[in-house]
Amino acid sequence: MKTYAYMLLSALAACGGSIAEVTSSAAGTGGAATTGGGSPSTTASSSTHASTGAGGSGGAKPGPMPKGCITDVTAGHHTFMCDGGVTYEVEVPTACAAGGCGLVLDMHGYTMNAGQEDKGTGLRALGQAHGYVVVQPTAPGALPSWDQATHAPLVYAFTSDLAAALITDPKRAHVTGFSQGGGMTWRMICAHADFFASAAPLSGLTGCEFMAPNVPSREVPVMQVHGHKDNILNFAAYAVPQRDAALVSWKDGAGAVFDTDAGHKATRYTTAAGTPFEFWEHDYAAGSGFLGGHCFPGGADIGPSPFQFGCADMGTFDVGKLAMQFFLDHPMK
Repeated sequence: MKTYAYMLLSALAACGGSIAEVTSSAAGTGGAATTGGGSPSTTASSSTHASTGAGGSGGAKPGPMPKGCITDVTAGHHTFMCDGGVTYEVEVPTACAAGGCGLVLDMHGYTMNAGQEDKGTGLRALGQAHGYVVVQPTAPGALPSWDQATHAPLVYAFTSDLAAALITDPKRAHVTGFSQGGGMTWRMICAHADFFASAAPLSGLTGCEFMAPNVPSREVPVMQVHGHKDNILNFAAYAVPQRDAALVSWKDGAGAVFDTDAGHKATRYTTAAGTPFEFWEHDYAAGSGFLGGHCFPGGADIGPSPFQFGCADMGTFDVGKLAMQFFLDHPMK
């Protein structure tokens, strides 16, 4: 993790930037709330209030109810600041106010925040369109950074509480993330395969050893995306070993290419039980040269700044839409 942070900051310095510029960029994109310790608190903004479906006469089941630091279960966009210094941005579609929707956990990369992650995946709007509650946490710190051992349990606990509070569909909980958030995605399915129906790690750190005691409790459908030109998390050093560990553990068969063009190739592997593993590799790059292929294909966060992570190439596939379709196609069996 320290090596990863050093690579990113060293690259910034080489481009004439500074840590102050990084802090400004990370804090200024998406309007993440300031995090801190102390007692859990919550704020809510832009909320569209709707009935929570609370039970009435006739023995109707109760609707969504607050739980833990989740104090508002109405439709709209909410910000929850909880113990551990993590801030959670939660998008609850109006259609989900009475419960029954799916849930997507979407985690950012180093120096980023929830707002910038959403520019990469567009999952808030996609959740609205397809009936999914979307939770996007922001890690603590001036340069937000995830530590898997410390933060994965906190983020999972919040997500589990959110699922209970909003009565989401237990068969349609999914997880994705970029860079450090990709590593967190692997960690989530390694530790909580019973909770997450499928996963989409994007340009991610490693996060699941696939060796005892750290092995998923079941086969999980996975869509892994990584760029050949990634200057931050080298394709051969990070993407390939994590892919191969999963394929060996789950005894996947030979892969078959099912989507390809001049800029990308997608290969699908399948276990004997029919569980898919999709590996999307691409040659796209961000507008800021030092990131190279460490970017979101189809993301809206595009520009010359070292901290804008959208792939700048024309004709890229849209990774957020791709992930959402993967989630739609793979509920828990």
